[in-house]
Amino acid sequence: MQHLTRCLVILLFISAFAVPAAAADNRYGYITVQGVNITLVDQDAMVTLNYTIDEGIQLLVHLLGMSDLRTKVLDIVNFENAEIREIDMEHAVISVPGAGLDYGDGAYWFPKHEFGAVIPLLIVSSPQDSRTFVNMSEFPRGMGYFRV
Repeated sequence: MQHLTRCLVILLFISAFAVPAAAADNRYGYITVQGVNITLVDQDAMVTLNYTIDEGIQLLVHLLGMSDLRTKVLDIVNFENAEIREIDMEHAVISVPGAGLDYGDGAYWFPKHEFGAVIPLLIVSSPQDSRTFVNMSEFPRGMGYFRV
């Protein structure tokens, strides 16, 4: 019986990692994306990704560590040079140096950006403005902003 249980856990684990990213919905493997908040300060961005993890996988993530979760989170936000600052079973905070373009004199541009999944609620905030989008797989237009 222990052998059967162990085999089922291993099969569940393998199937969880074999699930491809879904381009048409807010799931990425065993992660369901709830929302993304991007806060722009000068050239940098702080990205908060809120999500849920499939119930059957939560125990495996706890037991085996967060390495795969970290990889999937970075795939979902899809920024170069992104670094996870904080991660748990419900959210991750990611810093992205150089996410915006510096045009000098305190003027910046955050360009169009594609995500690795559909984001049910996307909020992009600069010191001057905040834009909200629903069910988007990309930030569709760029956004100009200024240093405070």
